Amino acid sequence: MGLNRQLRKAIDAGLRGDHRAEVDQLGRRLPNFIIIGAAKSATTTLTTILPRHPDFFICRPKEPKFFGRRYDNGWSWYGRLFREGRSFRLRGEGSTMYASALSSYRHTPELMHRYLPDLKLVYVVRDPLERIVSHWRHRRGRQSRTRSFDGLMDSRHLRKLVVGCSLYYERIQAFRAFFPDSQIHCLTFEDLISDPRATLARLLHFLGASTDDQHLDLLLDNGTLPRVNEAGDKGRELVASPQWTPRLRQSVLAEVGPDAQRMLAYMGKPADSWLL
Repeated sequence: MGLNRQLRKAIDAGLRGDHRAEVDQLGRRLPNFIIIGAAKSATTTLTTILPRHPDFFICRPKEPKFFGRRYDNGWSWYGRLFREGRSFRLRGEGSTMYASALSSYRHTPELMHRYLPDLKLVYVVRDPLERIVSHWRHRRGRQSRTRSFDGLMDSRHLRKLVVGCSLYYERIQAFRAFFPDSQIHCLTFEDLISDPRATLARLLHFLGASTDDQHLDLLLDNGTLPRVNEAGDKGRELVASPQWTPRLRQSVLAEVGPDAQRMLAYMGKPADSWLL
C-alpha cells in the first residue's frame, strides 16, 4: 500500500521533527515499549496475556498501526489510546505491520526513534515457512479472493506482504539503524510454545517488569501459553493448511533462507532451529 498525499505530508513533517512539542505534551500518555511483529508469531497472544500482569497496559486497538499508514491520524489520537495507561509502569502496543516490507511503513523506525528514543522493541519470529503458511491462511480467511498458495510468488503484493514479513534479519536491521541492541529483544514462537515460563521471564526482565513466580503464573493457564487468534477466529473463514510444492518451496527458500540463517545467528540460536 502506497502513501496518499495527506499521509506523505504528515510523515514528512514527522521526520523533520515538527511534532516534538505535541509529543512532549503527551508525556505518559505514550508507549514505552512496542511489539513490532512478526505477524502470525504469537504477537496477539502476548498482547492478550501481558495485561494480566499489574505492571502492563496494552492499548485498544492493540494494533493502532500509527507509525505508518495511520500517522496522519495525529499524535493526539495516538495519545488518547494510552490515556487510561498513565499510571502503569509499562505501556505498549503490538502492530505487526511495523516490521513489514510495505512502503507505508518504510519510515517506521525513524519516526519511532525521533520521538520515542528510549522505546523498547520486542520482535517475535517464527520458522519462516510456517509463518508464511499461517499468514497466507489468515489473509485468505479474511479475503477469499486472495491468490492461491501456489501462486504466492507470482503476486507482487503477496510476495512483499506475506513472504517479506519472514525476512526477519532484513526487517530488524531497519530498526537497528536507529535503536541499540540493548533496546531490542527478539524471541521465537517456538520457545514461547515449548518453554513459555522461561521465555516470558526473559521478556519481563528486558521490559523491567516483576518476574517473580506469582506474576509469571498470571500470564499462563496452568503453566501453558493460552492459545488465542487461532485460524478461523474473529469471523475469518477457516482455511485448510496448504501443501508446499517443490517448486514453491525452493523459490521461497531461495528468498528467505539466507536471511533466516543470519537472524538465527543474531539471536544466538542454533542454525538448525528452523526446518529450512
